[in-house]
Amino acid sequence: MPIWRIALAPALRALPLILISLTEYLTPFLRMMALSHGLSLLELGFASVLTATYGTFESITDFALSRFIFSASRDEYDKALASAHALALLRGFVVGGLTTIAAPMVATAMGLSQSWLDFAVLGPVVLIRSFEHLGPRVAERDYRYGTQLSVALVANLCGLSALVAAVLITHSHIAFVIGLYTQMTAQVICSHLFADGRYRLSFRSPWLKKAFAFGLPLTINGMGLAASGQGDRFIIAGMLGLPAVGVYAVTIMATTVPLAMINRITGTTLMAALYNSINADARAHTARVRLAAQLLPMLSAINGMGILMLLNLMAPLVFGKQFHLSPMALIILTFACFVREIRGDPFSSMMINQGQTRRLAATNLSSITALPFEFILVAAFSSFEAALAGRLMGEIVALIVTLKLTYADFKPAMPAYAVAFSAALALVSAAAAVTLTTSAGEAWLPSLAALAIGIPTAVGLAALLSHTTIRIAFPRLMSAHPRVA
Repeated sequence: MPIWRIALAPALRALPLILISLTEYLTPFLRMMALSHGLSLLELGFASVLTATYGTFESITDFALSRFIFSASRDEYDKALASAHALALLRGFVVGGLTTIAAPMVATAMGLSQSWLDFAVLGPVVLIRSFEHLGPRVAERDYRYGTQLSVALVANLCGLSALVAAVLITHSHIAFVIGLYTQMTAQVICSHLFADGRYRLSFRSPWLKKAFAFGLPLTINGMGLAASGQGDRFIIAGMLGLPAVGVYAVTIMATTVPLAMINRITGTTLMAALYNSINADARAHTARVRLAAQLLPMLSAINGMGILMLLNLMAPLVFGKQFHLSPMALIILTFACFVREIRGDPFSSMMINQGQTRRLAATNLSSITALPFEFILVAAFSSFEAALAGRLMGEIVALIVTLKLTYADFKPAMPAYAVAFSAALALVSAAAAVTLTTSAGEAWLPSLAALAIGIPTAVGLAALLSHTTIRIAFPRLMSAHPRVA
């Protein structure tokens, strides 16, 4: 059987997951488009600070309850799900209350003390989301994505429609709040309508304690995610002003959307692949980790080359002429994104599958080191480049910590990872040199020409590195199609 037919079947099964990723991560992109065109830079900066505030409280207290249910046996699924729902509700009341209580302090820190109520109304959103039915999310462990896709499509479409309407009417940061309320309400309602089973709460089950023990270290993990994802916005808002954070938020959004889409697809697929092999075939499980270590760096390289060649062409076109980075800022941002992605999977999926949430928390918490770097550099140079350089330094520290904490389990895959990482880094470095010495990154023709060379090179290297490993990682697939071997 031709290899393209073998590849087509799993690709078609994964299509709903790809559409989920497009829906969840294209929505913030479209939201930012609407805000950047409908608001002044001052109001856009205000909306960006509200986004960072909501994201920080959600990240810091994220128990990853859907991932907890992954670890439950199928016989205990209903009990684990009911306990996870109960813990989610308790978390919603606590975190929602803390978000509202902390609103005056956050607003004052941003120089917006008179607008504290705009921050306070974010608390009820957290509570609303806590009523979500987790069944559609957990179904992905069996490679079933259809229900989750339905929930995501309806919720994001409702939220985006409400935001666009509010932008046209108010031309204010309030549009973000209206869109957020609409989206989360729709998400909760649809999760119940489309779920396979009944929504149940169990506050007295021993699974509640297990869920809490699983998720508690992830609150520390969330601190790292919040610091690396949102902390720089607070620093820039406080030191460079709201208009500056508006520009910064747009340029970061333009890079994090494709990065998040890649991670959503690869992370979910890898989680399921490891989950279904860890207790069945140790050799295949090790090979799947090694395969991820060979392939994912190449994806990171492709994403990095895309940022270098397309960001300064697409961002001004999509968001406005004021959203353009200097060559040095573009290169620093690219390497920050590259390191951030390279330190994610397969490490995160390995640790979650093994229940090593404390280690996962430590790896992401280490990215907080970006904040002092950013603060010092922004104070010294007062520029985007300084903030981006601090971000890159924090990601490098986090990568070193990740490799150190996972070395024992990752050791069999380390040689393969070192080769793939080196090749990926060389590709991104070559692309960076091209942007400095040619018009690539600023003109369409040389940019597309560079990508036409770089992307096939990355794909070819990935195929060369992994062609042997895939036979061990997925023996049933290869034995079913012996002509491929």
